[in-house]
Amino acid sequence: MNRTSVAVANARLIAQDIKQLDLTPTDGRALPPVEPGAHLDLWLPNGQVRQYSIVARREDGASYRIAVLRDPNSRGGSAYVVETVEDGQVLGISAPRNHFALDEGADDYVLIAGGIGVTPLIPMARRLSERGKPFAFHYLSRSRERAAFLDVLQAKPLNRHLGLHFDDAQGRPDLAKMIGPPRTGRRIYVCGPSGLIDAVLDAAREWPSDAVRFERFTRDAAEPGAGAAFEVELTRSGQVVSVGPEETILDALDKAGVAVESVCKEGICGSCMVPMLSGEADHRDSVQTEAEQQANDYICVCVSRAISPRLVLDL
Repeated sequence: MNRTSVAVANARLIAQDIKQLDLTPTDGRALPPVEPGAHLDLWLPNGQVRQYSIVARREDGASYRIAVLRDPNSRGGSAYVVETVEDGQVLGISAPRNHFALDEGADDYVLIAGGIGVTPLIPMARRLSERGKPFAFHYLSRSRERAAFLDVLQAKPLNRHLGLHFDDAQGRPDLAKMIGPPRTGRRIYVCGPSGLIDAVLDAAREWPSDAVRFERFTRDAAEPGAGAAFEVELTRSGQVVSVGPEETILDALDKAGVAVESVCKEGICGSCMVPMLSGEADHRDSVQTEAEQQANDYICVCVSRAISPRLVLDL
């Protein structure tokens, strides 16, 4: 995967356990434009790669802004960023990818952010404001001290759309009230902890499945290796690869000498998504919507498996 070398600037804590970073290309070239909801891969000096939403891009392309929450269960990525990364440090980033795109053709919107899940929703709110679209922006946090980017949210033009909810002061949020009754033309975007996403999906169970769009930062699916053996057929070469009950498609392809790009290996970044031509997949990723998974057009080979005896992939 191509990497862009970037220098860190403006590294600072903006809330409890949340650090903001501006990433500036070391070669001085403008960074690519980004659409709301996009994320990037960040290569750390400790060898780890993590995915973070792009909160903002400077108009001249001179930097991207991200924010990182120190996860109490961190495997080294978020803790390293929050505790160690500082101004002047050189890191690597990928080109932006977007699996949480904003549907700009809807009538109105409800944005629900939980904690660090606010990062992809801020650019969505900015875009909707620029286009004059009706929307409500609900930001949920355990406390005010843990809420990031309050200065941005409480300033014009986003402040008139904003609803703040702090659990320590207000208790559990009324998600059903936030999203309202089922309504044609409304889109609900939610990002944050899995518990919040699941609660929003439950509150919206009477809505059409494509009305709720979400992005998870961690994967809660079953272990990717668990399941029956199956085969994958690669149309470009005609090769058939067996996938054992305790291995991933990605591992089996690697053994067969077939290279597929993969970064997170947890089904959350989308880098290993491969076109699927036939067969029925057991989708275990957190990238595709329910409708996209049901369409069976793509599969994340790092975690997903097969329901049918064979999958045919465009590889």
